[in-house]
Amino acid sequence: MKSDVFYFTARTHFHGQSMSKFKGPLALKNLGIEQKIKNGDNVVIKTHFGALENNRYLRPSYIRFLCDFVEELGGIPSVAESCGWGVPESVSGAHTEYSGRASEEEYLKVALLHGFTKETMGAPILMLDGKIGTDIEIQKINGNIFKEVLVAGRLREFDYMIMASHFKGHAIAGFGGALKNLGIGCVSKGGKAEAHTGKTFEIDFDSCNPKCNNCINICPTNALTKEKDNKLNFNEDQCKFCYMCASVCRDKVFNLGNASGEDFITQFIDNAKGVVDFFGKDKIFYVNYAIDITYQCDCTGGSDVPFVPDIGVLASLDPVAVDQATIDLVHKSSISPHSALSDLEGVPTKGPHEWFSHTPRFNSENGEMDFSGKESKHWQLQLKLAEEIGLGKREYNLIEVEIESKK
Repeated sequence: MKSDVFYFTARTHFHGQSMSKFKGPLALKNLGIEQKIKNGDNVVIKTHFGALENNRYLRPSYIRFLCDFVEELGGIPSVAESCGWGVPESVSGAHTEYSGRASEEEYLKVALLHGFTKETMGAPILMLDGKIGTDIEIQKINGNIFKEVLVAGRLREFDYMIMASHFKGHAIAGFGGALKNLGIGCVSKGGKAEAHTGKTFEIDFDSCNPKCNNCINICPTNALTKEKDNKLNFNEDQCKFCYMCASVCRDKVFNLGNASGEDFITQFIDNAKGVVDFFGKDKIFYVNYAIDITYQCDCTGGSDVPFVPDIGVLASLDPVAVDQATIDLVHKSSISPHSALSDLEGVPTKGPHEWFSHTPRFNSENGEMDFSGKESKHWQLQLKLAEEIGLGKREYNLIEVEIESKK
């Protein structure tokens, strides 16, 4: 049976058609949220606050009106993200496009600059994996690669979850929507690292500099210590798999392995499966905001020009269906003449076209972005794998919901 996907166009002719105030909450109504949330239920709204120099993240007002709607239903809303991979800039001393998201303290400063505060949301803001990314729940799964997933532990505190995803491109995954919000956004700091590199965690004890204590000082659980002879010691039972030790080591003592682009996609889909299995399939509502659709992810400092016009709000109880429907609407759109795709070689100047097959992507061989426009269907992989692993269906019924203009 096909999954229902509700669609609200981005076009607005009067205030009652507002995408933030009305269409977001109406999307949830169409998913039957009013029949589920009871007085006192804790509801987490999972979104992305954007990287420090990014300006294409989802605007705070979209999230605020979801919070207000949850309160109207008697629920208690919270707005959440999760800690980014690596160590805070105060520790590394280096500012990169990924800076500002490695701890709750650091990321909430970015959230403040981007307009996400307790005051603007009318709800608490928190990191789902705790203050430094070590609050985890280990979920067993039968994944394509992973058998265990490091789920963000504070999900245990909530009765329902609203996945408010900014739909956009991604240099490795092809696109980011509901599935990526699950498989990257709802796992711990270490879960993000594992999605990118795999489960390898090898320690070359003999390579450790006896005078260096960087990993000892950063380890939040004292899993790493040094003996009297300054030999490194590791207590696996105390490890929370945050992998910050690898981020501060100068001597390559810690090997996290590496992964191909296909491995990355496969591993974050495994993560997504773990999150859904842990939290409960019937307790998650997926809302994709298909606006400001750039080829880059919100986690990068660059934003670039959206490559297609704004499309609207899509919602479903099925993360695979809502992502597939959003992609199909993107592919029915015409390209923006001011975007990066307009400069690509051999790509049409007007739609409809499979734009995600040509978006600029990361070239792992030279470590640079590939702007050649060479066709790649890698964006399809996460949809295929997600369907095969039981997260949802790619076939859907698109139900366009119209809000009549008031005369």
